[in-house]
Amino acid sequence: MTLSDLLERDATRFQRFLLARTRDPALAEDLMQEARLKLINQAPAGDIANPVPYIFQMLANMVEDHRRSERSREARGRAWGDRGEGLEPNRAEHITPEITALDRDMLEQTMAALDELPEKTRVILLAYRVEGKPQKQIAAENDLSLSSVEKHLQRGYRALVDIRNKLDAGFG
Repeated sequence: MTLSDLLERDATRFQRFLLARTRDPALAEDLMQEARLKLINQAPAGDIANPVPYIFQMLANMVEDHRRSERSREARGRAWGDRGEGLEPNRAEHITPEITALDRDMLEQTMAALDELPEKTRVILLAYRVEGKPQKQIAAENDLSLSSVEKHLQRGYRALVDIRNKLDAGFG
């Protein structure tokens, strides 16, 4: 019996294990699906002496990896949300037509960069960053897993960092 077969045979037991650790039925199901794919595509070499404990440990590692990723994503979100606040408290007093034109140009370049993103990535990035929707809601509305939403956000953030670096280089 393969590990994949064992996972399917005892799916309810493993699902309860994930649910107890995540306290989120959707996340538990996503992790279970990820485990299925992992065991199908990347079956470990050789025989596993104790396959059930092996699967439990793999699932526990997946939960911990998800928690670590979530903490990192939250920290990144806070950093992006805090960026720029308080840097120029009296900027309104110093706005000139030149500054307005430069800001407008930067906005146009940023919007053009966003338009170059795949549509799904752009929609997800704007829903999360502009509309303030939670990732779980975005996942449900777009019929995606939470990890897919995270990957789209990462792609969007990379594009924003690239455009920011390009704009900074042009005005530096």
